[in-house]
Amino acid sequence: MAAGQEITYSGTLNQKRVVADRIVMIEPMEYVAINALGLDNESKFALVNTPGEKYEWLEDTWSPRTDTLVGGLSSSSTTTTFTATDGTLYQPGDVLLIESEYFWVSSISGDTITVGARSFGGTQATHADALTIYFVGRARLEGAAAADGHFTQPTSGYNYSATFQKTIEISRTNALLRRYGVENVIEREVNKKLEENLRLLNLAIYHGQRKAGSGTTPRSFGGLKALITTNDPALAGVALTRKRIEDSVADCWTNGGRPSLAIGNQWAKRKIASFYEGFVQTTIDERMGGIEIDKIRVPLGLTLDVVVDRDCPTDSLFLLDKEKLGGITVDPFFSEGLGKVKDTAFYGQVVGEYGFVLTHEKAHAHISGFSTTV
Repeated sequence: MAAGQEITYSGTLNQKRVVADRIVMIEPMEYVAINALGLDNESKFALVNTPGEKYEWLEDTWSPRTDTLVGGLSSSSTTTTFTATDGTLYQPGDVLLIESEYFWVSSISGDTITVGARSFGGTQATHADALTIYFVGRARLEGAAAADGHFTQPTSGYNYSATFQKTIEISRTNALLRRYGVENVIEREVNKKLEENLRLLNLAIYHGQRKAGSGTTPRSFGGLKALITTNDPALAGVALTRKRIEDSVADCWTNGGRPSLAIGNQWAKRKIASFYEGFVQTTIDERMGGIEIDKIRVPLGLTLDVVVDRDCPTDSLFLLDKEKLGGITVDPFFSEGLGKVKDTAFYGQVVGEYGFVLTHEKAHAHISGFSTTV
């Protein structure tokens, strides 16, 4: 028996539960790299005979504009020959610059370069071994016979495709039960597995390893970390700086690239905001503080979009020329039922296959290893 006021703390047995009729996912799915680079770039790279398990592209370069001096060169006016590293680069009529002295090439024999009088221009001097030789112009003798010229051969870059798959198996009873937040458990699991596959594909754009595959090992495409090898400074725990970013952009630009995208994790985004917070135009609003930098302009006439991606490695910043990379779709994600052998309402999979192309890797940069605390 009970007496007095009845309150909610007693008699709880028949109270109905208050349950949200929705399920909130703790990890948002944004797929920033996928959205920034796209998955259907076949036409951009003029790929033919698609789809395929291996993707190849042709790359070529202009003839080099530098070489290296071998053995040095004395300042004597009678010394009119020197040894080059690669004599095939030279033609009669080339104008060269070593330090502050100019030379005019009169003939070539193997790697031995003969120049005209040492008074062609600049300061005549002794030049040490391993100095850089710059090709700075050409002055052909009138009526001279043509000589062999240097040429380059196209090379082939390549990558593979990778299959992304998630299995779904739901028992008959499980499919019959009524749930809060789930109208149809099969549809929910199919949609969830699609999102999870997309997340894995987004991660692979950073972490993918280039593997041809075999009957016992999987085929896999190489991602940004695997394919960018030239402009790849590792900072070994020091702070990321504005100068380091601009130096890496300059490295890309020197090699013919025009970076248009900077993509990193939250720390890189915050550091970039701190670099430029004193150089933005603002209006007075006494109720708001802080800034967000979505674009940066570097002194080479280049503007880069700055985006943040949870999936990007925390100590990495990628500077990318978007015209020279992107995803390839072999088989877009789809769901299908598979042959059931158990008492199941649904046994199937969500599966898709994708590739990745990154041409002219010197046009891109990967800054890694910087501190995420300072």
